[in-house]
Amino acid sequence: MQSIPLLQVATAVVLFGAAFPTSAARPDEGMWPFDGLPLQKLKEKYDFEPSAQWLEHVRLGSVRFDTGGSGSFVSANGLVMTNHHVALETIQKVSTKEKDWVKDGFSARLYGSEVKGTDLTLRQLIEIKDVTAEVLAAKAADSTPEGNEWRETFEAMCAALTDEDKHIKADPVQLYDGNQFRIHVYHVYDDVRVVFAPEKQVAFYGGDPDNFTYPRYCLDCAFFRVYEDGKPIDSSKFYFPWNEKGAATDELVFVSGHPGSTERSLTHAEMEFHRDVYVPTIVRQLTRMRDMLQKQMAESEQKAFDLRDRYFGIANSLKAYEGHLRGLRDAERMERIRARDAELIERSGKPEVGEAFEFIAAEVKKLAAKHGGERVNVQRLMQDHERVGGQVCAAAKAVINQARFDVYGTANYPDATFTLRLAFGTVKGYEAGTTMVPPKTTFNGLFERNAAFDNQHPYDLPQHWLEKKGKLDLDTPYNFVCTADIIGGNSGSPVVNTKGELVGLIFDGNLPSLVLDFAFEDTQARATSVDARAIKEALIKVYDAKELADKLGR
Repeated sequence: MQSIPLLQVATAVVLFGAAFPTSAARPDEGMWPFDGLPLQKLKEKYDFEPSAQWLEHVRLGSVRFDTGGSGSFVSANGLVMTNHHVALETIQKVSTKEKDWVKDGFSARLYGSEVKGTDLTLRQLIEIKDVTAEVLAAKAADSTPEGNEWRETFEAMCAALTDEDKHIKADPVQLYDGNQFRIHVYHVYDDVRVVFAPEKQVAFYGGDPDNFTYPRYCLDCAFFRVYEDGKPIDSSKFYFPWNEKGAATDELVFVSGHPGSTERSLTHAEMEFHRDVYVPTIVRQLTRMRDMLQKQMAESEQKAFDLRDRYFGIANSLKAYEGHLRGLRDAERMERIRARDAELIERSGKPEVGEAFEFIAAEVKKLAAKHGGERVNVQRLMQDHERVGGQVCAAAKAVINQARFDVYGTANYPDATFTLRLAFGTVKGYEAGTTMVPPKTTFNGLFERNAAFDNQHPYDLPQHWLEKKGKLDLDTPYNFVCTADIIGGNSGSPVVNTKGELVGLIFDGNLPSLVLDFAFEDTQARATSVDARAIKEALIKVYDAKELADKLGR
């Protein structure tokens, strides 16, 4: 799963809408704000009521990587865990041709010290302030021609809570298209040091062919330590205990992370535009960029070294957009979107809502006619897309979004904004065609896959893994899937159980999950995690990092 952001072309600003679209969330659907959880649903379906203390612990135990991605505190002395691919940019920056820590992995124990990350900051959400009443009052009193005076008031409220000397930063957050407002107060950490990372080949096992697929066999993890005033921070009050038994099939689990952005509020007409014009154009552009980089990387070892991170990002984004396209071409899903729009028009009871949908459909049709065909100027398409979404259709979209909030309110969740959210679901396999896909894989499966491909790339393993196979408990669960609702930005999120214990580490979704940017799906879509048991097993028996493993959850 790609972190946020990776590529400008692959992470274009969401222009059409920003509110949750459906009339009723499905059982495990939702990327919920911590102060807006569907507590009744959790109680009715799972007989679980998270306490205020439980929620605070999970919130404080979670962190955001400002390079794009999520993470969590996993020890009492500032140890943070995330994905290798979230850490990849940092590992690449501290690597040299002589010390290639991306290829060979990194261990502070072996190299004698933890290496400070370059341009790396983490954010811990320490407070959520609901300032909806104050901001709405400021908006109502705003008499300036531009109507932006209230924004200055909102920013001033954030500035009053910011204290840079104490590393405290307050950010404004809008939810439900300006119907609710929050201030998120963060503790910002800028001294973050690399502790451990496996070889990229192990973290991204199977390479691009296995990316977004399942079953998977990846040790996609990395560890950092957070320092302040030259010493590791005291995280004893909010780190996640490590569950030695992992998660069982059908067990309720939670994912605490920072989903980047969703486009679930697109109208049916906008979905058709993405299906027929926008996404196919992005796919063609990314394909050209990937092919060009392949040629450049073949020219020399130095170019291959310098460009590998960019190549990974483009290949990852290409596969993601190809998945978006498959999801948008699902006729049944598109019909549900059409029915959802019709329901909102009917339930709103306002003619102007239907007129707004018609206006957007007409404008999108013009846009599609202008940019149809194979030879599309991508930059011009994106500019026109921004103009139509941000200007031409802005008023019509506002009418629809307001109607949606009036009809459904906060019973549904707001679109993702790269702010902390909590998703939940169960550990569960799925049916793919005539085949049942199991909820977990094991180390045994890893070595079977390696042997079946005769240890050839991208299914090769480092020699020390092959040598230490006999030490491993091959029945140890390696990766597992659950129904939690996640997207890009959730990479590195902790998976915790009802006790607030860490059982896994989100690192990807399967191919059917790629449509989650546009619509929820839980028949086959799954979030993929590294099992907590596998991480410890590998640290101790493959990497001889028992000291690090013993600190996890302590």
